[in-house]
Amino acid sequence: MTIPTAAGQEEAQLYEELRRAINEFEEGEQRQIVLNRMIRQLRFAKWRKDRMRKVDAYCQRIKPATLWIILTTGALTPVLLFSVFIWVSLWVG
Repeated sequence: MTIPTAAGQEEAQLYEELRRAINEFEEGEQRQIVLNRMIRQLRFAKWRKDRMRKVDAYCQRIKPATLWIILTTGALTPVLLFSVFIWVSLWVG
């Protein structure tokens, strides 16, 4: 049994809304507008789900040491850049 993800639930919800929109609106311009909007939302949800699957797969494979390196680098980068800015300012000024 698979556990439904947030993206999968959103896609299922969008399909349900599409089904309701088809039944709710009669033939005409309003129905076409609603259907086109729903189709765009479904395409975007599918695209996002495919993209997030790659990110999720990477996150499942990442090791704790790699995660610590990424976090430390991200935390220390602004400090390093600010220090370089101060040193350059003192040197030039």
